[in-house]
Amino acid sequence: MAIVNIGILAHVDAGKTTLTEQILFRTGVIRAVGSVDKGTAQTDTMELERARGISIRAAVTSFQLHDLKVNLIDTPGHSDFVAEVERSLRVLDAVVLVIAAVEGVQPQTRRLARAIRAANLPLIIFVNKIDRLGARGVALLADIEQKLALRVVAMNSPDGLGERSAHVIACDRADPAWREALIDRLAETSERVIEAYERTGGELSDPFLMAEIRVQVASRALVPVYFGSAITGAGVPELLAGLEEWLPVSDDTTGAPLAGSVFKIARQPSGEKLVYVRLFSGSLGVRQRVTLCRQTSFGEPEQFEERITALERFTAGHAVSSEAAGAGEIAILHGLRAAHIDDRLGSETVASHLDFAFPAPALESVVRPRDPAQIAQLRTALDQLAEQDPLISLRQRNDAGELSVRLYGEVQKEVLLDTLARDYGVAATFGPSRTICIERPTGSGETFEIIFEGDNPFYATVGFRVEPAGAGSGIRYIRELGSLPLAFYRAVEETVYETFSQGLHGWEVTDCLVTLTHAGFSSVLSTAGDFRKLVPLVLLQALNQAGTEVCEPIEELDVEIPEDTFGPVCGALIAARAALRTSAQEGEIYRLSWQIPSAELHGIEQQLPSLTRGDGSWVSSFAGYVPVNGDPPTRARVGPNPLNRAHYLADVARGQSGVTAS
Repeated sequence: MAIVNIGILAHVDAGKTTLTEQILFRTGVIRAVGSVDKGTAQTDTMELERARGISIRAAVTSFQLHDLKVNLIDTPGHSDFVAEVERSLRVLDAVVLVIAAVEGVQPQTRRLARAIRAANLPLIIFVNKIDRLGARGVALLADIEQKLALRVVAMNSPDGLGERSAHVIACDRADPAWREALIDRLAETSERVIEAYERTGGELSDPFLMAEIRVQVASRALVPVYFGSAITGAGVPELLAGLEEWLPVSDDTTGAPLAGSVFKIARQPSGEKLVYVRLFSGSLGVRQRVTLCRQTSFGEPEQFEERITALERFTAGHAVSSEAAGAGEIAILHGLRAAHIDDRLGSETVASHLDFAFPAPALESVVRPRDPAQIAQLRTALDQLAEQDPLISLRQRNDAGELSVRLYGEVQKEVLLDTLARDYGVAATFGPSRTICIERPTGSGETFEIIFEGDNPFYATVGFRVEPAGAGSGIRYIRELGSLPLAFYRAVEETVYETFSQGLHGWEVTDCLVTLTHAGFSSVLSTAGDFRKLVPLVLLQALNQAGTEVCEPIEELDVEIPEDTFGPVCGALIAARAALRTSAQEGEIYRLSWQIPSAELHGIEQQLPSLTRGDGSWVSSFAGYVPVNGDPPTRARVGPNPLNRAHYLADVARGQSGVTAS
């Protein structure tokens, strides 16, 4: 059976979950269309989603279109949950992007379009809410093309815009005007169409044109657009026909070696771990042992085996028990207790759709239990939540066990608090959010300590040279010639990465070259623990010699504003520490590109609608890091402090752990 895995993406409140409900109703999966507002939507399965009326986790369902099985992933629309979107994009074959007919292209729409393009996925657009007052029809197509850089072709047109009775009219494929416009569009990127047009005198057959649409959709050169209303169901049958007619299906590679990817982890109320995988090739069966592959935090490959104890496939909207799953399927696996998100299944390399990633969360906030006696329970709960969303990245801040998490925004913070209270019985509070910075070396530093010499209390010799490297290069570790046992070399390398999670000002150190210059041991006395304890002392001595600068994250902010709002908008951006990069005027519209600190972005995005009277549009994208002006912000250190030798040695002697970030 042919299978296609699609995702529904949209700016928040554009109606994607309602569209999912309408699709499931029209394909016979559910008997009535659920309501997001009433908490009855099929794909909003979490109690918290039903209570808040928003999607928080990507949800999988399925339906049948004749001989085509469609697995559908409904993703969150709010930008605070963009990590769920990214993980979904990695396992999809195509995307339906929902755009509201009134609001049109919104900031998150533009971010999603960029992500879809980077993922190289075929796309269909559904223009929703044609029954709302102020809805736009064909006029919206030019806006979509210009703002999303897409080549679109409308497959239907709306009638009765803005009225509850609004409906759609399918494009007449025999209409000469429609055919001529379609041929012109197809010929823009196809020599084959031009040659056929010249050969036939413009009399191109329907089968030829429809086949060319399929080719261009599959090659991401063309985007079919369907108008409709998810509430009333208008346009949904046409959209379903388009999914079946235009989208490429997964190749049947069931007989090939196993290759798959873990994209979601959930837990049942009993605590059992559920592992969601997309199978790109091969097959899986109950009681089968599978190889899981991942990279360690310092880039080394790691493999381990586990046994599948139960398996579920998606059929008619639900996950049902099955003995096996084949290529193209999305399956839920039981028994893989050590699985992580982004693990690869099988020994074959899975080529990910994405060669990019949304940036990691730029905010950090301390979370505390209201009852201090619940600190261990809070840690356990956050460990499980970090398993479902690795980007929240827990960090223990002090010996009392105080924790901090990484966040995209305030809504995510509210959801975490609700989840802790509802699912884990832990009432918690968050401190103020702060921007996460990094440290980069500004010069070179080199130092070493020799075994049995000076005040080195450890049975180990290590020396390091720390030097700056290019922006975005991370940490590059090199060891010069030496003769340590492999376990000692591994201990040194692991500890280098662990130590550099906290620099001179407490922020992660990156964009540097670390060279191991000295290495020695005693064959009788030395242990790996000696190297793990000595490395932080020597490495931070070298870093202290080199010096570091604290850098804050910045965004590229592109705005389009009416001419008469230029002054107020620029004034607000300059007050938010933004720097103008480019400016262009086209008629009564200004197109401006700014560089703005990530810490200021949210505030500006809240001001822009009023500053532009609702006529402005904007999109932001992560643009790297720049040095902080003025006094650098500091971050409280975790564990023994190698920058204070006496205290560090005393803490190590008492057996305190080192870095405790995860």
